[in-house]
Amino acid sequence: MSKTQKIMVVLASIMIVVASVMLFRTLREYKIAENEYDGLNKYVTTGAEEEAPDDWVPGETKQIKNGGVEKYQFARNYKRSDFPDMQIDFKGLREVNPEVVAWLYVGAVNISYPVVQKPEDKDNTYYLHHTFEQYRPEDPENSSGCIFMDSAVDPQLTSWNTFIYGHNMKNGSMFGSLRKFINNHKLYDKDPYIYIFREEGIYRYKIYSFYLDTPDSKMYWTCKTLKQYRAYVRTARENAVYDCQTPANEEDNTVTLVTCSGSGAGKKRFFVHGISQDCYLYPPSR
Repeated sequence: MSKTQKIMVVLASIMIVVASVMLFRTLREYKIAENEYDGLNKYVTTGAEEEAPDDWVPGETKQIKNGGVEKYQFARNYKRSDFPDMQIDFKGLREVNPEVVAWLYVGAVNISYPVVQKPEDKDNTYYLHHTFEQYRPEDPENSSGCIFMDSAVDPQLTSWNTFIYGHNMKNGSMFGSLRKFINNHKLYDKDPYIYIFREEGIYRYKIYSFYLDTPDSKMYWTCKTLKQYRAYVRTARENAVYDCQTPANEEDNTVTLVTCSGSGAGKKRFFVHGISQDCYLYPPSR
């Protein structure tokens, strides 16, 4: 064997070792995140909750005020049975991570996870590398990350466009199942809703567009004015790869789920937009 061939064998061996170490580390981090989320399922229970009192007048809306200025009103729905049969123990979740702001549920693609937000993380990078439990002495960071809300939006869901991010996990967890909407449109036809659980109630959004876009997509836009938002909704509908036939009122706010798709130079971003439909607010006695 020539000297050059020996060098090539050594280099190849080193590359195999490095790749094996990286694969082991990735699988280990996946397992940690998977076990963690399995443990968080204890904070989710099923069972019908008490319907709202009869003295709640149909047609009312939930009014959110910030600094005395009304920002957005959600259409009220008084039928608990119109929403998933789930209850979330936010008190218990806060003991694990005080930055939890919601629980996300997309039944069509089996997404059911807590959502966190770190307002001071202006570039939205912290939870890309930290799990829901945030920090372990033996694992200060974890590439699996967790599901998190954009730091610039109102966690009370009053922003025109509420972004929620998650990794496209190869094992299908977190947002790894979102692209099923493209591959199987029947999933959307069967259950086109996104639900966001908060301590005060459940918010329902109907998906009106989903598509792939570039990493530098202009659709990463929270929108500051109604004019900007209306333009955003129109663009989102134009980008759709499937006719969802869902009316998107440009005065109703949006929730946008985002994840990566593909790898290397071909990596893109997958956007799923849902338009606000209604909300169920828990009875005052809750």
